[in-house]
Amino acid sequence: MDRNNNRLNFVSSEIIYSDGGFLAADDRIIALLKEKALEAPRLRCRLCFHESADAAQQEMLIVMNRASYVRPHRHLGKVETLTVVEGTCDALLFDDAGNVTETIAMSPAGTRGCFFYRMPSGIFHTLIFRSEWLVFLETTIGPFDRAMTEVADWAPPETDPTEGHAYLSGLTPPS
Repeated sequence: MDRNNNRLNFVSSEIIYSDGGFLAADDRIIALLKEKALEAPRLRCRLCFHESADAAQQEMLIVMNRASYVRPHRHLGKVETLTVVEGTCDALLFDDAGNVTETIAMSPAGTRGCFFYRMPSGIFHTLIFRSEWLVFLETTIGPFDRAMTEVADWAPPETDPTEGHAYLSGLTPPS
């Protein structure tokens, strides 16, 4: 990590940007992200390999603690890819009314489950964390614009993770 220290810009407890140049990630980077995630209100942290929200390509190494809650959402006009590095989760897909249409078990390559997905634009989705930590690489096109993500009005907001976890545990899988 020493070779990367001067290349990182700590924006908040949840967001770290690189300078956009060469950056190699190792276990020390993951440990740093977990340490920062424990300080963050939503128990997550991301290292953006791109140098700013304006970058055309957005590549992020993200860690999320089991206690995190990600409100179901969909991306408008953007594709998202996710590759699991460490941990396990279920990816849930929903129809527009909030019914679960698919549940995909996710885990690192070489284990049970899928290690990669490509999420097309317009599909509501979320993650249910099955391990203490989930570490994944997420990519999408930029620039980042919060208006290009629609949160599901039928799901609790991220301000109350307890309510969010209760909501997720009550979902009915597709038949």
